[in-house]
Amino acid sequence: MNETIATGLRLPEGPVALADGRFALVEMDDSRRSLTLIATDGSRRELCRPGGRPTGLALDGDGCFWVAGGPDNSLVRISPEGRTMEVIEGLEGQPPFLYPNDLAFGPDGLLYMTDTGVRVTDLFGGADISPDFFRASYNGRVYQIDPLEGRVLRTLATGLLFANGIAFGPDGLLYYSETLTGRIYRQILGGKQELFAQTMPAPAVDHLSGPAGLAFDRSGVLYCAMYGQGEICLVDPKGKIAGHIRTNGAKPGNIAFTLDGKYAVITEQEHGVLERIAAPRLGLPLFMPSV
Repeated sequence: MNETIATGLRLPEGPVALADGRFALVEMDDSRRSLTLIATDGSRRELCRPGGRPTGLALDGDGCFWVAGGPDNSLVRISPEGRTMEVIEGLEGQPPFLYPNDLAFGPDGLLYMTDTGVRVTDLFGGADISPDFFRASYNGRVYQIDPLEGRVLRTLATGLLFANGIAFGPDGLLYYSETLTGRIYRQILGGKQELFAQTMPAPAVDHLSGPAGLAFDRSGVLYCAMYGQGEICLVDPKGKIAGHIRTNGAKPGNIAFTLDGKYAVITEQEHGVLERIAAPRLGLPLFMPSV
């Protein structure tokens, strides 16, 4: 059994390790819709409610939080004190974001974001996943964003069937997951995407299940939260499945390493908890540029 370090969370997502040992995450449930801080004793403190349906989280070098899924499906920058500093709604001259999902800063200091590609109202019926979710009209995307200027620079990928997790590997390439197909893609910035790994033999058409949040260790092994399958899938640098780590619940949404790389934390939505595991190998540090 993995260690449970926080309970009572409402659809937790986007864990980020903080320098003082705490964790930040977002809670997507309508009763919260919050940016939440988890103390070392497991207690939670709501920093703010950015609005919208917060889904993804990243931290910059100034200690500010970037939240995907703010008001009207926006990207929001929030100060360490919880004040909204900036709101980004999409690429100028293009349709606005549909359903921002996950975030990662790159080695170039830019911010990268997945957009699920379907409106929240088309995916959820109340608090539950719509039974015809698989037949929704998806156009998942990956965006490159300049955090200093507060604008979208370009769209790196389109047409994804539920774009989800995103991370940079130690090779400097960008990786992102496509939940409905079970695929994980990688891409040289400015180049074409290529299939990196296939995590499922076939799409799960009757229930939402597939690859979600991503994180790398320093050896280049990719850790992928498999939502609906109760596990973290390990993928080696050649794209081959290298192992599995079970989670205590069936709905792990995302994974992140502690700053020292010795542990990984997992947001698990079936039970509303934050789980912790000892990392098989040291986690890869995230890029956190000053803006």
